[in-house]
Amino acid sequence: MLLMMTQIGFAEGLGLGESKEELKLDYEVSIKDHGTGRVTVVFTLVDEGRLKPITSVDLSILSEKKHKGGGHMSDLSLSLATRKVDGRQVARIHLRKDLAEKAELHLTTGTLDGKRERMTWYFYAIPLADFMKGGEQKTKTRTKRKSVALKPVERGLTAQPASSVEPQ
Repeated sequence: MLLMMTQIGFAEGLGLGESKEELKLDYEVSIKDHGTGRVTVVFTLVDEGRLKPITSVDLSILSEKKHKGGGHMSDLSLSLATRKVDGRQVARIHLRKDLAEKAELHLTTGTLDGKRERMTWYFYAIPLADFMKGGEQKTKTRTKRKSVALKPVERGLTAQPASSVEPQ
């Protein structure tokens, strides 16, 4: 009889606290308020900067509730379809204005400065609230964010939150 033991590993997601300029990112966010309680968000990625290659553009709406480790749970998280327009990646979403005010776009990658670390991925958060008034971004200092790391659980299909991890 052959027994196989399996280990399930989960990658650790680290939120990047660096600014758009420090990461050499070039993107545009436009939000059109339709006056109906709904908005259309158009995200245009011009240059992936130090995050190249970006593997997904995700919409995340965080819950008010926090994990025991300190991070926030997500009420909604989904990957947006992107299309190439004039050499740029463009994503578009139509949603309720109250949800957009709580939402963030996450630029997700497995590399930072062209280097890949095993079992690690990174995301850069763009809060849509910064673009809600007049379509212009307010000046805001970005702080380092805590991320919840998932530790592997042997012989099981579930993960449990580890302690909060401060991005390096």
